[in-house]
Amino acid sequence: MFDLHHLKGNTYYIDGPTNCGVYLLNNNDVILFDCGTEENGIKIYETLKNNNMNIKYLVFSHCHADHAGGWEYIYNKTHCKMITSKVERGFFRDPKLDIGFLYGGYPLDEYDGKLMHIDMNDEIYGMEELPLCIEWFHLPGHHWGMVGIKTPDDVYFVADTLGSIDLVERAHILLIYDVKGYLNSLNFVESLDGKMVVPSHSEATTNIKPVVEFNKNKILEIENVLLDFLKEEHNCTECATHIFNYYNLRISYNKYMLILSTVRSYLSYLSNCKRIKNYFKDNRLVFINESK
Repeated sequence: MFDLHHLKGNTYYIDGPTNCGVYLLNNNDVILFDCGTEENGIKIYETLKNNNMNIKYLVFSHCHADHAGGWEYIYNKTHCKMITSKVERGFFRDPKLDIGFLYGGYPLDEYDGKLMHIDMNDEIYGMEELPLCIEWFHLPGHHWGMVGIKTPDDVYFVADTLGSIDLVERAHILLIYDVKGYLNSLNFVESLDGKMVVPSHSEATTNIKPVVEFNKNKILEIENVLLDFLKEEHNCTECATHIFNYYNLRISYNKYMLILSTVRSYLSYLSNCKRIKNYFKDNRLVFINESK
């Protein structure tokens, strides 16, 4: 773990709980794509230093701490240019912005902002500051402004577009902001089958299709769990409780916030697609599946 692996040409990645992309710009300078947690960022920096690589640019796929927690250590060591998408730049400024975004209001003190989010006051630039050799693309679904990159060696780093089969089997329901966008991103990644693809939480591979299909099937499974539950009318909180019970998930403040937010996204998706109905009853917004 935290070893530097050569993929193609000038493209490498460092394996870890969050895989981080590396592109060699010249003899020493590199672009680093994501930097892991605060603890892991130290190890990633040391790996690159031991390989005589200097971090010139640090590009974030999105604001979550397992992708960006190491920024401060790396920045203080290198004074690299930090880059992310326009929307994600806002989330980096204050961890309570993203918690409020997920919670749907001002959050309880019990929610741990440092577990997932970053508080950054140093300058962070937009994607237009990337070197011209690097292509970037939106990856909607998991987080509002998440992005991936493609290197000149035709290697794609696709962030949290999908989870490993092991992760999905254990967690069942992953954080999704936009279910339709998530499915579109999965279709995009599936179209890359045969190319080198590096997800953040799954092995680098040229055979990404089985992992994509497993993620798609889990989304379909969760849809069906909700559709079956909604044969009788329920509100969002009741649906989230059903998901916890159905998958026997351990509850915590952060876990509840993430799953309740994701269940809202599923209900919006199913309702917007006209697969369920929503209406007000007894001053409650309820959902129901009236299909035969």
